[in-house]
Amino acid sequence: MAWYQEWFGEEYLELYAHRDEAEARQQVEFFRRQCGPVRGEVLDLACGMGRHLAILSAAGYRAVGCDLSFTLLRTGMAEYGPMSVARADMRSLPFCGGSFGGLVNFFTSFGYFATEDENMQVVREMARVLAPDAVFLFDYLNVDRELDRLVTKEDRGDVKIERWFDPSDRSFNKRITIGEKRYLERVRGYDLAEISAMFTSAGLAIGAVFGDFAGAKCEASSPRLILVGRRSGV
Repeated sequence: MAWYQEWFGEEYLELYAHRDEAEARQQVEFFRRQCGPVRGEVLDLACGMGRHLAILSAAGYRAVGCDLSFTLLRTGMAEYGPMSVARADMRSLPFCGGSFGGLVNFFTSFGYFATEDENMQVVREMARVLAPDAVFLFDYLNVDRELDRLVTKEDRGDVKIERWFDPSDRSFNKRITIGEKRYLERVRGYDLAEISAMFTSAGLAIGAVFGDFAGAKCEASSPRLILVGRRSGV
């Protein structure tokens, strides 16, 4: 079983409990400022519990979420109430081509798969489900920053974390030990040039690049790599 099929459950929710609604509000507000009104629905790709969905709706967007984890979707429905969500693999989305006027992808929900073609397939699916001239926001890790500030070991009492970078496949890896259970996170590290090439080849035009959700310029020390753009007209 792949790591992403095992990890995104109850223990994941406990480890990332600090990812709260205040953070989600800031991110949705950033999307609103950068992209403005959207014609049609907005897809929250890899929505997790769906903490952005209600905030997107309150901001005037018609939002739809999708995620592979049944546990995260079920927990979100219990916490936030009914939401328009689908359980789906990012490599094969259950939506017709051109279905959405916008797409958001928050919190490094990319680079999960074992091969380059699988990760590229996610980009192709993003482009496929977006209508011509639809907007997107893509929130990803900053490779330079992650390499510079990599904390190899962390002890939180019952939770122990080991981190390493594997140069053979350029992946950032995290081993999480919780009691007797052990989980893995693995994310392929793409730099801006690589992601730009992937997006361009799929018909996704990057209009602006930011280093955080305050709108700062993206530099080597920036905490995030945030891309805002549009689906090329076809």
